[in-house]
Amino acid sequence: MADNENMGHYEEQVFEEITEDTEDISEDNEEISEDEDTEEIPEIKYKKKKSKVWIPVIFVILLLIGFGTVMTMYQNTQLEKCFYQIQSNKVVDNMRIVAISDLHLKEFGENNERLVTEIKNLSPDIIAVVGDMNMESDPDNYTVVINLVQNLNKVAPVYYSLGNHEIDAMLFKSSNIYKDIKTVGINIFNNEMETLNVNGNIVDVIGLTQNPEQYYEYGQKFFDKVMNENPSNFKLVLTHYPENFQGVLDDYYIDLALSGHAHGGQVRLPVIGGLYSADQGILPELCDGEHDIGNSKLIISRGLGKSGLVPRINNKPEITVVDVGWY
Repeated sequence: MADNENMGHYEEQVFEEITEDTEDISEDNEEISEDEDTEEIPEIKYKKKKSKVWIPVIFVILLLIGFGTVMTMYQNTQLEKCFYQIQSNKVVDNMRIVAISDLHLKEFGENNERLVTEIKNLSPDIIAVVGDMNMESDPDNYTVVINLVQNLNKVAPVYYSLGNHEIDAMLFKSSNIYKDIKTVGINIFNNEMETLNVNGNIVDVIGLTQNPEQYYEYGQKFFDKVMNENPSNFKLVLTHYPENFQGVLDDYYIDLALSGHAHGGQVRLPVIGGLYSADQGILPELCDGEHDIGNSKLIISRGLGKSGLVPRINNKPEITVVDVGWY
């Protein structure tokens, strides 16, 4: 009997020890679980700290964008003069031609005083305006253009050839820009020609209006006629579209052609040059500078203003200066 009681006490003691051990294990597991939870907290904090690294990066990017915007706005108020020299056996003395294009109603100072002063200081013999001085979207607003060409005409004779903005405003919106410019005494050409004596040089100034798509129907007859007359005269062709030298005018003997229209490719990349032109696409071949095409010399102005939403970037407004000499 005593043995049974002792056995019973022993079993109860073993059971209690097992229960206590089980509770200890549970507590240990809970402590381990709590330790694991506490170990995850620094990881979460670490991720939050890591995300803050982007704040200065974003700040630097915004700073660069802001700086680029300010620089672009500043550059677009500056006037860059680009000089070219060409040689011709059709001239007996030097003459200087200053060309501007694609103003699109932009003003450099009140009444374009800065632009007029810069051109006056260049002492030109002829001032060539090669189109798109207005905005086709605002067809009756061209007082800026009238004032500019009147002031320039006091510096040297102005010869104005139409661009697509003038033509579209005239054809589709009944603009009087051609008539009003002619009324104030400016030589404005819509497929017209005038022969000048410039420093003893006989010069045919020819204004060709059409683009390549319109040329054969509306421009070829006029152009063939004036190019074949007096071939010994220096042929100065004002044609807004440089694209005319991508298949239309390539075979003519043009002593000097002046164009604009492409805005220098609008955005200019270092080394590469112009990025885009509406009529030539990506990386346009004819958007600025001097080009020898067949038997002709073509010089393209980057222009002065813009007509769309994309700003001129790394592309200062240009005054084109061409010195023609016999040597």
